[in-house]
Amino acid sequence: MATRVQPPSPPPRRRWLRALSITGQLLVGLGLGAALTEVAFSARNGGAFPHVNFYVADPELGVRLEPGATMEFRLKPNPSSTIHVNSRGYRGDDWPAPGGDEVIVVGDSQVFGLGVDDDRTFSAQLAQLSGRSIINAGVPTYGPMEYLAVARELLAERQAKTVVVVLNFVNDPFEIDRPNRERHAVWDGWAVRSETAPTHVTQFPGRRWLFSRSHAFYTLRRWLHERGTVDIPEDSELGRPVDAGTPSEGGLADLVLASQTARAAAASEHQTAVAALATSRTNLDALGQKLTEQRETIDRKLLVGNVDDKLGTFELAVARGRPGDIVREDYGESSRSIQVTAALIRQAAKLRNDHLSAQLKKEEKAGKTELKDLLKAEADLVAEQQRLRQEIAAGVPPPSRPPSRFHDYLQQFKALCDEYGAELVVVALPIDVQVDPGEWAKYDVGDAPDMQDSLILLTDLVEDARALGLRALDVTPALREAQPGAFLDHDIHMTAKGHAAFAVALHEALKTPLPVPLRAPDPGLPAGRSFTPTAGEWVNAPEVKVTGSTALGCSTQIEREWLRVQCRRRTAADKFGAVVVSEGATPATMAMRTADGLSLVTPLTVGQPLTARFYWKKEVHDLQIRWPAGDDGKPKFVGEFVKAELTIPPGDAAVEAAIAGLCACHKLSRKEQLCPQNTKLGNDYEEDVYDCLEVCSDLWGDPELIAACTRAYPEDKDCAARLACTQNDPLFAPSCPEGQVHAFASNRCWAPCDEAHPCSAGQSCMPWQGGGVCQ
Repeated sequence: MATRVQPPSPPPRRRWLRALSITGQLLVGLGLGAALTEVAFSARNGGAFPHVNFYVADPELGVRLEPGATMEFRLKPNPSSTIHVNSRGYRGDDWPAPGGDEVIVVGDSQVFGLGVDDDRTFSAQLAQLSGRSIINAGVPTYGPMEYLAVARELLAERQAKTVVVVLNFVNDPFEIDRPNRERHAVWDGWAVRSETAPTHVTQFPGRRWLFSRSHAFYTLRRWLHERGTVDIPEDSELGRPVDAGTPSEGGLADLVLASQTARAAAASEHQTAVAALATSRTNLDALGQKLTEQRETIDRKLLVGNVDDKLGTFELAVARGRPGDIVREDYGESSRSIQVTAALIRQAAKLRNDHLSAQLKKEEKAGKTELKDLLKAEADLVAEQQRLRQEIAAGVPPPSRPPSRFHDYLQQFKALCDEYGAELVVVALPIDVQVDPGEWAKYDVGDAPDMQDSLILLTDLVEDARALGLRALDVTPALREAQPGAFLDHDIHMTAKGHAAFAVALHEALKTPLPVPLRAPDPGLPAGRSFTPTAGEWVNAPEVKVTGSTALGCSTQIEREWLRVQCRRRTAADKFGAVVVSEGATPATMAMRTADGLSLVTPLTVGQPLTARFYWKKEVHDLQIRWPAGDDGKPKFVGEFVKAELTIPPGDAAVEAAIAGLCACHKLSRKEQLCPQNTKLGNDYEEDVYDCLEVCSDLWGDPELIAACTRAYPEDKDCAARLACTQNDPLFAPSCPEGQVHAFASNRCWAPCDEAHPCSAGQSCMPWQGGGVCQ
């Protein structure tokens, strides 16, 4: 049998080449398959990813965008959009050179424009509307701390005129004090929540492309992720309509509750202050009664120590009386009465003071302090009475506005912009479901929560910003008008339609002149000033010497810094013209003429001269108050009436009619009378006064207040309050129309003013309490 000959084995080199060829064919096949697979899945996805995939890590900001990157983005079922990143790492084309009327817009993915093309973001549309250079510096994942850092970086570089910060209520309230570097990490080009990022990844050539740019690999990983096999990056900018935050950040409901609680607390505090004010009024009434009782105690002490019988209850009643009062003394079968006049009050007051001084000296020699203590208690009651009156007059300020979640942040941002001379504009951006509850349906939420209460957070932000003098905008109304279609389907981000509505609203806000808040005067009075003494206080006010006053039938008193001159009818034949202040008048000065007298009540300022002309029918006198230096070099009060040329006084029929109506109220409330007068305080009175007339000699007040005070207190039973109102008693001040305030210890209402809010023609802005009022 023949032996079969085996062919020779190929040389080793040929075997190696063959294996290499087979391997190459296999690799080419695999490569072609992978390429075809990649092309197929890319085509299926339209070349788009549902997440931004070109983040790079940054030690300060957490992440930045890769300069020059581009991608197609699509979140199904929404249309695809193209994203370009410029050489600076921000959305859109490269920026122009710095300068001009530039606007920098900072924010998160809403400002970035996730879901719309470059030229459909509100920044791009705002540039078209305004003609200004608009820098879109929004970056997905950023929060308030990053907005501030980006603004600081770009302001230093570009010196922009305006910075717009868009505060997104999906995330920003929870991220205000948590930097992005703690919230996000970069994983193969994706930005992911730090808690979901791997602690270590194995690097190999092509990993970045495979894990961030391969559609086939992304599809595979998502398929495995859905089966729980592997983790994949989840972009935190997408998904839930309301990001309630991590447990450490709190939730939207917590912020709403905090705002509502703060507002309720402010309202409660306001109500407590109102109740306290009512209590103070009650205490003031009780204090007045207590002061009367204290003075009666002092008078009884004087009577006990009276050894010459010159001072009795009758004389004390006269000393405490008011001109026009009828004082009676009953001795059983006989009695006497007298009509109190200014002259008799002076006599009785001098007699009382003489006895008071004598008894104080006797007590001091005896080592006693009873009367001194009584007087000290009286002074304390008067001081407490004044304190309460000042407190009540100051009133209760309106309820305070609780600060927003962003209060301190806005102050910090404003300080940054002020440093660079830029205007800060604040935009409150609502969540889609805050704009339209119908948006809940796209998230398949059946029993959707009511988001109406949460809008208070946007209101808080806008009010806070405006209180700081910033331009502020809530775009909720604009986005509501753009509905339906202002937001992407199954996502929180705005559509091109929503961005357009945003751009128009922001454009209108930017081109509207920034309203400058009016600096209204502070309530109350400056230090060292007090409100007008009440009628009751004038009863006990001391007389001050003014040469010629007694001869004219005038009394002159000073209480605190206030001067009161009252010229009363002496006989039925007396006729009065007017009082005109030509020098030293203030807005709180009150000059009045009645059929029965003339009056002037005005605050004095040491060193400030006062000149007022008093008109009678047959004579005219100028009251002159001057302040020459005394022996100690300090100004001293010197007053005199100087006869002037007889002229016709100014008159106003409407004012005279108003005063006549107030006089009727005075007669009803005060019951002042004019009777035949005794001129000395002695025992030679007639048995009783007779032929008395009701008069208004003691009436004083501001004629310009009569109409307002009559409206405030229209009934006859309110006459005492109406009189107090016209006499500038702040406890009875009429309510001012909206936009007006009380000032100058006057019950008149004044229009506030400042440099940005000038007065009407013919008026000037007079400084007052940190602001000004038109006069």
